[in-house]
Amino acid sequence: MNKKLITTLVMSSLVASAFAVSAGAAPADKSTLKDENGKVHTVAGQLGKVSGATAEARAMAALDLVGKDFGFAKAAGNFKVKESHNDENGLAHTKVSQIINGIKVLNHEMIVHEANGVVQGVTGDFAALTPTASKAVITGVQASDKAVASTGFTGNLSRPAVAELTYVADGNKAVLAYKVEVAFMDAAQPGRYEVLVNAVDGSVISSVNTIENYTNTVGTGTGVLGDSKSIKTINTGSTYQMTDHTRGTIETYDMKNGTSTGYYYQDADNVWNSSTQKAGVDAHYYAGVVYDYYKGLGRTSYNGAGAAIYSYTHYSSGYNNAYWDGAEMVYGDGDGVTFRSLSGALDVVGHELTHAVTETTSNLTYSNQSGALNESWSDAQGTVMDGNDWMVGEDVYTPGTSGDALRYMNNPEAGGQPSTMSAYVNTTSDNGGVHTNSGIPNKAFYNFATAIGSRTIAGKVWYTASRDYMTSSTNFSGARAATLSATAALYGSTSSYYTALKTAWSNVGVN
Repeated sequence: MNKKLITTLVMSSLVASAFAVSAGAAPADKSTLKDENGKVHTVAGQLGKVSGATAEARAMAALDLVGKDFGFAKAAGNFKVKESHNDENGLAHTKVSQIINGIKVLNHEMIVHEANGVVQGVTGDFAALTPTASKAVITGVQASDKAVASTGFTGNLSRPAVAELTYVADGNKAVLAYKVEVAFMDAAQPGRYEVLVNAVDGSVISSVNTIENYTNTVGTGTGVLGDSKSIKTINTGSTYQMTDHTRGTIETYDMKNGTSTGYYYQDADNVWNSSTQKAGVDAHYYAGVVYDYYKGLGRTSYNGAGAAIYSYTHYSSGYNNAYWDGAEMVYGDGDGVTFRSLSGALDVVGHELTHAVTETTSNLTYSNQSGALNESWSDAQGTVMDGNDWMVGEDVYTPGTSGDALRYMNNPEAGGQPSTMSAYVNTTSDNGGVHTNSGIPNKAFYNFATAIGSRTIAGKVWYTASRDYMTSSTNFSGARAATLSATAALYGSTSSYYTALKTAWSNVGVN
């Protein structure tokens, strides 16, 4: 599924290439092109023939043919081959980087265009520069630390900041510097900074965020149940979109009852109250609630590393489900009888996104007891986030019937589930009864949370167990041991929580 509908503008050739080879003929006359300041940027035409076993070798020889035009005496010692490729017409395009003391000069490159030794042109930029230093004083690690500090970001980076030694042109001087990329998502505004740090004194020469950041705004929206919510949006200049950069990246899309493409939700006044926007308002708002919940547990997004959360609403027509597909959330509108729009329930959103958390922690296999635990862990965390009752999905389930729910943590039998091992259902359907037998660990969670008087603490124990003590094959007995280990780690094995948890599991027949 596409993450979003993006219109990409591809810059094709604006004019016919001066270096195209057709019918074996090259431009007959040499032409030298300059910018408005008189600096040469292109030399094209019948420049001569060079020899060499490779395109790279021929490119270095070709540069000597245009040295006077660009202002260098010879290619050797001034350039290093970067890469070469042949186009559809057989013309080789070889890129070279300007170097000083064997170190690349930032943003100073040339491209040689030749076919079978016939040089058709050279484009690029060369500058006669005097280096201010030949050896770095600070290390790359020190430069990376200074680069990160210069952005003001203190969280977890998307990837390590690696320093690359380079020369930076400053007038007619070449300043030895480190180029460092600093990338992060876990911030009000995501960043991909290109930072240049002086390799001698450690000063920051420049810092540029290459991600275009729109200013987050706060819109007002109406949810599926008619309730009002504040949602984080961005102003693109011409419209508002459901994008939240205060929590890394949370984006919400409208599939318009299709099954393959998501479209940006857009609104002119940042008041999201049309009937088609309600499902998006809830999906967007509740994704933020789930993000905040796990952030409170020390986890940044579902994978712990700031992954973007994409939500897609209005999937298909009359679709009675919501699901996590391994990369994004998908919500149906329901048929109006069994379900209304499924993004309208916080415990449903919390349930589905907890599947993503489980996938990146214990990764419980989705069959038999481990699969039932997978479902139960999602139910448990969903009811912690919802916090108002012990029902699952009651806000969107059977809209024509009041007071019922899809499942009941406090009374699994009311939803057709067993609550003790003595009633465990052995079946080959539903991947071994994952939605049926989940009632047993659900009741254990309810027993524990009510015994200690805190579903929040119970949720923390369940999360810690999944993160630290459960594997893909954990069964019910293993889950008991895992949650006890988590409780001991968090609160001690002599705590009242530990005793209450043992009783909670024993009361559902899991020992």
